Formats: sequence, structure tokens, C-alpha cells
Amino acid sequence: MRALAVATALAAAAVAGSPTARAAPGGFSDAICPEATAAVVAVGKLRVDDAPQRVYDAAHAAADAYSRCSTDKLAYGFREAQHYADTRGCGFGVVAARALIALNRLEDARRDLVRCRDRAQQVVDWQMETEAHASANVHTESVTILSDHRPSMYRTAAAEIVQAADQALTEVDRRSGIPRRQGGRPSPAPSPTP
Repeated sequence: MRALAVATALAAAAVAGSPTARAAPGGFSDAICPEATAAVVAVGKLRVDDAPQRVYDAAHAAADAYSRCSTDKLAYGFREAQHYADTRGCGFGVVAARALIALNRLEDARRDLVRCRDRAQQVVDWQMETEAHASANVHTESVTILSDHRPSMYRTAAAEIVQAADQALTEVDRRSGIPRRQGGRPSPAPSPTP
């Protein structure tokens, strides 16, 4: 019994001393994406009068950290955690793109905004799916778990990011002076042979 108490105390001390269990110096700690904590703290240290390049560097680092977290969560099938990472990352991506606009790097800003908008729109459109499980045992039945088709918990936040990306894309279009077509991609040129 005493060995169990000592083992529990040692395990608690190890967890308390681990870098992911401690909050960052600024008090922020991301439990879902702990690898993004340092980047978010760096963004939090920015000031309104900071140079756009500094804002871009910090926000882009945070967006990249959440993108890596999203990939990791998707690999393990954690949809809501993936949506959290996508939503957070896209929010920082829009901030980074606004800094690119201020730096007059309009094509880079457009590319980042389109990517963030598409990813946030996927979170908005997502609904829980029906799950089916089959057993290798021929004497048992397959199990189907019906879904209530709930949207993601992060749907509202992702919708706000889609709107922010649309506003920033409008600003990019206004500054570039190049009118953008309102439709799909142009159709391919006709072939020279009839």
C-alpha cells in the first residue's frame, strides 16, 4: 500500500513538472494544442504599434503551430479537436494575412486568406456522421450508431473567420486594382482539332 502511495506521489510530481502541464509565463496554456502555447504567448505580447513584419512573423508562427496540431488531431480522428485547431489557426492566419496586406504583399495575403477561408468553411459545413462498426466475428452483428447531425462546436467562431477573410480579400482586391471574376475557373481553351 505504501508503494502505491509513493508511486502516485511520484507520478503527480512528474505530471506537475512536465512542460505541457505548466501554464506559460503569461498565464495561457493550450490543453488541446500544447505545441501552440509559446506561439500564442508571442502573439499576445504584440502591441498595436508593432511593425507589420513582426505581427506577421508571430501570427504566422501561431497559425503554423495550429496547422500541425490540426493534422495530428485528424490523424487520430479527433474531429472536434481538429476543428478547434483549424479555427484557432485560421484566426491567426487572418491576422497574419492582414499584416501581409500592410506590407503590400497582396498575392501572399490572398493565398493565405483563401486557404484559411476554405479551412474555416469546412468547419462551418461539417456535421456529425453516422458511424458503422463491423466485427470480424461472423456470429455477431454489425453495429450502426446513428448521428444527430450536430454541427461542430466551433461553427460560430469559424463563420466569423470566414467573414473576416472575406473582408480582407475585398481589401486585397481593392488595393490590387485587379477586378476578380465572380465565378469558377475559366474554361479550358478549345482543342485545335474538330
